[in-house]
Amino acid sequence: MTYLSTKKIYPGNWVEALNGWYKNIDTTGGTTVNASKDGPTAVLATPGYRYYQQRGYVPVSWASGSAATLGQTLSVIVPSPYRQDDTRPDITGMVISGNASTPAFVYRTAISIASGWGDGRVASGVYASSGNVLSFGRNVSGLPIAASGTGEGVIQANIASTVSGLASGTIYISGGTEGFGSFPFLTATGAAGVSGTVVNYQATGATTLSVFTKASGNAVSGSGGVYISDADIAAGRTGYILVEVAYIVPDDAPHYEDLEAYLPNRTVS
Repeated sequence: MTYLSTKKIYPGNWVEALNGWYKNIDTTGGTTVNASKDGPTAVLATPGYRYYQQRGYVPVSWASGSAATLGQTLSVIVPSPYRQDDTRPDITGMVISGNASTPAFVYRTAISIASGWGDGRVASGVYASSGNVLSFGRNVSGLPIAASGTGEGVIQANIASTVSGLASGTIYISGGTEGFGSFPFLTATGAAGVSGTVVNYQATGATTLSVFTKASGNAVSGSGGVYISDADIAAGRTGYILVEVAYIVPDDAPHYEDLEAYLPNRTVS
């Protein structure tokens, strides 16, 4: 999926956190605004560049017996800001989009386990197989990618745990646990300072990000799976994996409408 358009705002009307959900008004006579090729919202914080922030979640509501089939490759839901409007549904699948002339440069990824507010709706945490990591990163034909490639450490965020789970061979990741991708800021000189794992990831096409369970940050296949406890399931709770990606895209070149009001058309006073 690539985006045909994007909504741009300015710092003066940036009143809440950005998110990737954005759909243009339906002009085809339909009953929803569910066009799949409308772009996310960006802020023009620095002239010449559009800054994006996409946040989403993965709900986990299954037990350990279904972890391998349901919990290895997980699509991210980008929630609609219109909770009471069923014509503006959530977007399933987090996609960032760039092209050869205006690439998207990823500079931040993050993943966390929701802790809730003690209201009994959110599971206490999630479980996985011992030694595995919970990974948010690029989806390549349904599979994860190694974090060691150029820019891959920046576009991939992982959570690991050494806390024993409910059964042998399992680990527990509690609510509030956080993980971050590499930060693409140079703090050393020489070759180490510019290693491929700490440079921005450049996306020149539609790039899907998903959540995976895998054996390590460099694994390129799923492993085990993620699940919640039987007690949380019995209580009707859901585990939430929360993710974020932030990136920059060069703004479009000026168009006619940007300067039309200033073109020579004066009349004599």
